[in-house]
Amino acid sequence: MQGLVLVVVLATTVLVGTTIGGRYRVAPPVLLITMGALLALTPTLSHVVLEPNVVLLLFLPAILYREALYVSLREVRANLPIIGGLAVALVILTMITVALTAHAFGVPPAAAQVLGAVLAPTDAAAVAGLAKRLPRRFLTVLRAESLINDGTALTLFAVSVGLIAGGASPGPLGYLGRFAGSFLGGVAAGLVVAGVVVLIRRRLEDPLREGVLSFLTPFSAFLLAEVVHASGVLAVVVAGLVLSYASPRVTGAQSRVLTLGFWELLTFMVNGGLFVLLGLQIPRVVRVVLGGSFERTLVLAFTVTAVVVATRLFWVLVSAYPIGALDQTSSRPGWRVRTAAGWVTFRGAVSLAAALAVPTTMADGRPVADRDLIIFTTAVVILSTMLVQGTTLPLVVNWAGLRADRGRAEEVRQARTRAVEAVLADLPAVAAGTGAARETVDQLRRDYEEHLAMVRDPGGAAEVEARESDRRLRLAVLARKRREITRLRDANEIDDVVLRELQAALDIEEIRLLGPQAEE
Repeated sequence: MQGLVLVVVLATTVLVGTTIGGRYRVAPPVLLITMGALLALTPTLSHVVLEPNVVLLLFLPAILYREALYVSLREVRANLPIIGGLAVALVILTMITVALTAHAFGVPPAAAQVLGAVLAPTDAAAVAGLAKRLPRRFLTVLRAESLINDGTALTLFAVSVGLIAGGASPGPLGYLGRFAGSFLGGVAAGLVVAGVVVLIRRRLEDPLREGVLSFLTPFSAFLLAEVVHASGVLAVVVAGLVLSYASPRVTGAQSRVLTLGFWELLTFMVNGGLFVLLGLQIPRVVRVVLGGSFERTLVLAFTVTAVVVATRLFWVLVSAYPIGALDQTSSRPGWRVRTAAGWVTFRGAVSLAAALAVPTTMADGRPVADRDLIIFTTAVVILSTMLVQGTTLPLVVNWAGLRADRGRAEEVRQARTRAVEAVLADLPAVAAGTGAARETVDQLRRDYEEHLAMVRDPGGAAEVEARESDRRLRLAVLARKRREITRLRDANEIDDVVLRELQAALDIEEIRLLGPQAEE
């Protein structure tokens, strides 16, 4: 019963917190953590502690797979050296600087190392929120970095957790060997799972079964990688990237709408639930921290936050891999553009999941004394970066002179033009294959010719407004249809099955009229 209560409370809190945050422009993670901390003061939820492995095995694959589905594989390949510098070298540098800072405050070396690995990766979901505000290549590099650096950081995290649980240090060469093996094994596992899924999808035509297969994909990739002691995170990311690229050829429209909608909902709940779960840990963690030197711990947390921000700024500004591809007009962007890239220091769900995944006991059964310190510091860093960077980043972006991507709109127009031209060229052969009447073919040709003319020349403001007025009218007509068939159902003149069938057709038409909605 307590598990069911927890599920209901988490879902309700996510719904309320995100609604309030969206209405009053407050960062939802901040609200969710705060609300979780208040819930932890109630007797029913005061002792909620998740099993460490549950967070890594159930939460992270879903979050990362959804983000991987929206990253451009073409842009990743084009900017691979830059992404590698940010996602590998910067992660290692951040881990080292955070660990050294924590150790200077008296944190044991193993715990300091774990804290460094936990705080090394940026947050993919937070970076995704910048879409439409930044140039495409800039945004793609940041999003790809935030995905791949999860694999780097969590590989280091796995080794470091072994130390905090009582294992022996592998040394620099041991670290390098484990990292390389985990990295390559994760990539291989992701490719294998993606290849199998593509072969299966070619033979599936049922949206529900394809949805189940989509749900299994990230967890299968993670599981296979874990079995061979490789990076499950990288396996999920690679599988997501490959399947995103292959989707137009192996997935039908209904399946794609269904599965993408499913992942949107699932990751929305998982992301929000993680922040609430962190908030549930706060009162207990604070009580433990208060048992020591609270002022010292608070200073440590804010100092670590400053070190995380400063390390990224330093790397982006002086790295051997200057972010040359981020600016669309120059291969070597100015220091303002690099500063804007360095200011994206959000920490979020991955750091949170890693902190909660720190084991509660050592190999000999003794409790891990520094686990609460790691969770507390992680919470402070997440809240600080969300509040400071989240509120100031739009100003920094404007100061750097970055503008939303214009090339994407041109590519959309070009693709639409080529697609319609191909249809018109092949229409006689297609019509012959379907046995369509000549009048039907002529009507379809006129429709496509009108559409092609509109794509080539959208016209002036008056024509655009006329089309928009027509769209609003058609949407209003659909709404009236929907009300009428609902009234018929309410009056018992038609069955619910009939209602759902008619409603499905209306939904498809409404989606067509609304046009493509960006994932951001």
